[in-house]
Amino acid sequence: MYRFLVTNNKADHKPIVVFFCVLTLLFCLFLDTVLAVLFCVIVNAMAAYIFWRKILEIHPINGVIILEPKVFRFEGEALKVQGEITQKSRFYGSSIWLHIKGFNEHHWLVISANGVDEQSYARLKRATLSAINCALESK
Repeated sequence: MYRFLVTNNKADHKPIVVFFCVLTLLFCLFLDTVLAVLFCVIVNAMAAYIFWRKILEIHPINGVIILEPKVFRFEGEALKVQGEITQKSRFYGSSIWLHIKGFNEHHWLVISANGVDEQSYARLKRATLSAINCALESK
């Protein structure tokens, strides 16, 4: 069993802002009326806001991770997740996107490298790779 703290695990908003700005620009290039452009900007702004809220849901700021053989637990102020790390988990840049399969639900959890110390991040990465490899070998 290994236990470590997650502190100041903040989501990076820059890729999301760039994506939705480029998407809005591309859509607006093909529109010919001001009303259509305004509608496009408003719809993309609302979509970006909804997407950002979803990202914040799966990206807890503080909490405790407990790694046990075959079991992953996260306990934070607003979120408690327990289950197994599945093969859908991924590594993106300096963050780990964990897909946790609980007893009756699935949950995504994002842990950034700046939210934990270097050794804990390496152990979490190793546990995720192990879970992904075990799931692929069992097929």
